[in-house]
Amino acid sequence: MDKFILLVAMVVFLLMGIMSIKSVKSLDTLSSQDMPMLSENKVDVELFVVDRHIPKSISWAPPQPQSRGEDWVFDVFTPPVLYYNPASREFTVTSPETTNLKSKDPWTEFEIELVEVRQRPYRLQLVGYAGEEGNYMAYFEFLNTNELLLAKSGKMLVEAGVKVLSFEVKQMEVEQEGSMPVFEKVGVARLLDYETNEEVYLTNLETKMFSDLEAKVRSNEDGDVYVVREGSQVELADSSYVIGALSDSPPEAMVTKISIDGGKRLSKLLKPSATDDLLNQGNQDQGTYSPFAIRPKFVSPKPNS
Repeated sequence: MDKFILLVAMVVFLLMGIMSIKSVKSLDTLSSQDMPMLSENKVDVELFVVDRHIPKSISWAPPQPQSRGEDWVFDVFTPPVLYYNPASREFTVTSPETTNLKSKDPWTEFEIELVEVRQRPYRLQLVGYAGEEGNYMAYFEFLNTNELLLAKSGKMLVEAGVKVLSFEVKQMEVEQEGSMPVFEKVGVARLLDYETNEEVYLTNLETKMFSDLEAKVRSNEDGDVYVVREGSQVELADSSYVIGALSDSPPEAMVTKISIDGGKRLSKLLKPSATDDLLNQGNQDQGTYSPFAIRPKFVSPKPNS
């Protein structure tokens, strides 16, 4: 009896398997038919024809060289790649190796070098005096020509564009660094500057300085030295150099080289060489006049009241 039941169950299981296989085949046949599952007239939607507008490609203008030089060209969407050259202590758009190779190009060479940058001294300096009360003779150093000019009160110094309104010798308390103040005789000249129409006071104890800066540059071709300020232009044989921003701490000068026809410009940050740094130290030799001669600096003396 058990064997008969087991045989019936196996037959039923076999019949169910055969029916399952037939059902799967019928589904595959239905899915492979190309006829739509739902007729179009049964789909209640509005049909639209899409007109795709393809935008025209935008042509950007080619990048233009920057004021720093022809190699400083940056695209709008391309970030600049900058390199630092430890030899020249400058940032460049080319690697230091490429920069060294390009230095052989005559256009990239600068024919001037920076000697020093400092505050601009007044064109006339009081360096001494002689005589007695009521008959003093003042000695002025005219920096534009390195001449020594002598003048009394009321005299017009045409070369310097000033008039000596008065000159007197006063007993003043002068502060000395690291010691007690002392009283000294100090020559005081009161001038009328015809360029600015202002009065200027000079003493023989200090160099009259302005707040703006000037620089001294030297030509590598003939060794000529030029005293320049911001905006000055140095003309050489093959090109000219325009002096830009100046800094005295640290001493630097932004200089732009311009070709004769004006079609090329190359800017460079100049720094004094190590040898020139040593020349800026020391005291003025007696009888030597220079706009960069160094005098001892004192706190401006105050007359006794």
